[in-house]
Parts: sequence; structure tokens; C-alpha cells
Amino acid sequence: MARESYQQQLQQLTESVRQMGAKVLEGLDLGLRTLREHDRVLAESLDAWDDQVDELNLSIEKECMDLLALQQPVAVDLRLITSVFKIITDLERAADLAVNVGQYGMDAGVFVLVSPDELTALGEFARAMLRDAIEVFIAKDVERAREIIRRDEQMDQRCWTLRRQVLARLLELAREAHSPQEAKEFVDDVIPVLWSIRDLERVGDHAVNISERTIYLVTGRKERKAEHHETGY
Repeated sequence: MARESYQQQLQQLTESVRQMGAKVLEGLDLGLRTLREHDRVLAESLDAWDDQVDELNLSIEKECMDLLALQQPVAVDLRLITSVFKIITDLERAADLAVNVGQYGMDAGVFVLVSPDELTALGEFARAMLRDAIEVFIAKDVERAREIIRRDEQMDQRCWTLRRQVLARLLELAREAHSPQEAKEFVDDVIPVLWSIRDLERVGDHAVNISERTIYLVTGRKERKAEHHETGY
């Protein structure tokens, strides 16, 4: 009976990660919507949402600590618990990035240098990576985890391309400026755009971390992004 209860606790741990992942994806949707619609009410709602994510994080940490203290797990069970510790940290940080993205959307000049469609398309790509990484962890699917890690090269390229477009547009507007003050305003506009790109890229990085941790959970072997590039994964 005790063993059955232990297995139920392990299953609940995975379910808790799924619930936290769903909550983080919900907030990322809010952040992207705030960015696109320049909605201050939505932006302000993100703080309360982030508090809920923090509470889930603490609750799952407690589940992990209880299992470690009371059950003294070994082998794959221990890998599951330590992986969950790492994964919820990635999810919590992705939630913070979602809040940031919503705040950047409040800057009046955020779409002077890039269109809403371009920036939110990048966000949707990052969100899809994170969503798939959560699903991969739940399913313990190593091959899909490797595919997400490979997909990060596309994310990096999209970020690089968008940064180049933003800077090219900045130079164009600065040349056309009618005064030094107007040119300075364009330069100020570039900051929230570049920060938005940076934070969305980091969401993708957290998806990669979760995927790598899933591979470790299943195989007992740590794989890194560079390995997939070098070996053709």
C-alpha cells in the first residue's frame, strides 16, 4: 500500500508540472496580447498571474522535498524529482519573461521599428517551443525533445534576422530625422524592441532546457544543444 501511494505521489508530481506549465502558457498568451494591443489593464493583471505561478512553484518544490525526505528515491525516480526541480525553475523564469514582454508593450514606441505581426510571430514561435517542451516532459518523448532542441536554431536565426531589421530601420529613421531630439527618440524606441526579442529568445532557451532535462530523465545521459548540432540530431 505504501508503494502504491509513493507511485501516486510521483504521478501527481508530473501532473503538477503540467498544471504549472499550462499556467505559464496562459500568462505568455497574456503577455503577447498585451504587447500586440498595448493594453495597460492586461499588463497590470500579469502581476497577479505571476504570483499564482510563484505559488505553484513553491507547492511543487514542497512535493519534491517531501518525496526526497520520506521516500529516499533512487535511479529513475530520483532523476524525475531532480528534473522537476530544474523544470519548474525554467517555467518560473519563463513566467517572469512573459511579465517583461507585457511591460514592454506599454512603451509607446515599441512598434515604431518593428510591426506587431513580426514581434508577436516571434513570440508565438517561442510559445510553441515551450508548449511542446511541456508536452514532451509529460510524455517522456526523447525524440520530440531532440526535435525541440534542433528547433532552437530556427529561433536563434529568427531573432538575429529581426534584430538586423530593427537596427536597419533605426538607421533609416535616424537619417530622416529633422532634429537631434527626434533622432534620439528613435534610438530610445529601439530599447523595448530589442529587450522584447531578447526575452522571447530566452523563452525558447527555457524550452530547450526542459527538453534536455527530459532526455536526461529518460536516458540518464545529459545532452546539450551543441551535441545535437555536431552529431546531426
